[in-house]
Amino acid sequence: MNVNGSIGRMDHGDILINLYLGTEVEGGPANLHLRRHGPSIESMPLLGPGSPAAFFGNGTKAWACGRWGHIGYYVSLVLAESAPVWFWHVVMENTGHETETVDLIYVQDLALAHYGAVRVNEYYTSHYVDHEPLVHPERGRVLASRQNLSMGGRNPWTVIGALNRGVGYSTDALQFYGLATRAGLSPAALGKGLPDARLQHEHSMAAIQSSLERLDPGAVKKCGFFGWFEPHHPAATSKADLAFVGKAMALPEATVLQRKE
Repeated sequence: MNVNGSIGRMDHGDILINLYLGTEVEGGPANLHLRRHGPSIESMPLLGPGSPAAFFGNGTKAWACGRWGHIGYYVSLVLAESAPVWFWHVVMENTGHETETVDLIYVQDLALAHYGAVRVNEYYTSHYVDHEPLVHPERGRVLASRQNLSMGGRNPWTVIGALNRGVGYSTDALQFYGLATRAGLSPAALGKGLPDARLQHEHSMAAIQSSLERLDPGAVKKCGFFGWFEPHHPAATSKADLAFVGKAMALPEATVLQRKE
């Protein structure tokens, strides 16, 4: 993780999980976006150079504290000890006098390939990542992604979802950004929400939109996202893979703590 909270590189063994390396200047595609719903929808990235947060780390943990208007928030990246799983924990508090309605969108670019293969051609790598949306009875929309191009005889795989409930998803950066960012505008999905549709284009990006949360004055809400990584998933994604969601939620690291470092 970079000092501005952006994700530089995610590895498991010889597999690079993210598609593009984040930098100190521009951050990276992976991010958590907090959205505030009112007469219009406003948004704020919780990670990277555009975030108002202060970032901290001690070698094994990373966390951030920030404030956006009357919403104070605490974000932490937690890695499970017993399985290749990562969690983003978010705690939000309404310090104002009016009720706020908010949600989160987590975007994670995915390569699931050898570092050398990714760096030679990110687009080519993206073409072989197969995304399959699934519906979990408790967590709602989750998104499973499998690298169909053999990586040393293996097919790396992930499933990403919300700790509360996912209500929408997308699979490619074009769905999230649209063409707006080429004109210096905010990504299209931050205003419209995720399209809840699959697109196999040229920039593999798993995105999950969480359910709306009502933040009354003084209220505190805990939420976040998880990502499970399988070094080798021989078969295509199926409904049976929802079992991985249950395994992730059973881990002790799935519990969102309010304690600040």
